[in-house]
Amino acid sequence: MLKLFDALRDKDHVIWDWNGTLLNDVQHAVDTMNDLLASRGLPLLDIERYRQTFCFPIRKYYEALGFDLASEPFSDLCDRYVDVFMAKVNDCELVAGSRELLRGIKGAGKMQSVLSATDQPNLQRMVTAFELETCFDFIFGIENKLAASKLHRGHELIHASGIAPARTILIGDTDHDLEVAQALGISAVLITHGHQCARRLRGIHHDVVDVGEA
Repeated sequence: MLKLFDALRDKDHVIWDWNGTLLNDVQHAVDTMNDLLASRGLPLLDIERYRQTFCFPIRKYYEALGFDLASEPFSDLCDRYVDVFMAKVNDCELVAGSRELLRGIKGAGKMQSVLSATDQPNLQRMVTAFELETCFDFIFGIENKLAASKLHRGHELIHASGIAPARTILIGDTDHDLEVAQALGISAVLITHGHQCARRLRGIHHDVVDVGEA
């Protein structure tokens, strides 16, 4: 985690993505989606294909996997996915070193927030279940289970924090995190252990970190 901590030294507000960045849930996401795919006779995912395919908007991801959104409402699929995912999410673990890093940043007097495309009630439930709520000043999810853009919530978070964009950084694991950061005018670091593969991330951004490296 040392490289990641170094990237935060000149920032006052650290905004974290949740799924894949702090919560080690990639395999769980694959298993959850395979539940939906299997029941419809569609090809199953492995982690490699998942990390190459997963994208925002989530609707595009579902279409890439073969779901017929003309005959099956996208909202119903999202509801089913979230229900299955949340049923066993407590079996997941945090990314190694995350808890210590969060506490270290808090101890350094920096503001920390979560900005996620997960719906607000379930996001709050997960952060609380992993006993991390005291690490964060703000926990911002979105208003539904469609995992749409979190940009509007990002604008609200920047306003609520009162900290200038130049002193703010977002840490995430997808191209959407980079898009959000750029739209908000803040720095971004992308990490390689999440929902998109390192090759994809390094193709779009200069600041990509493997937190397992010294």
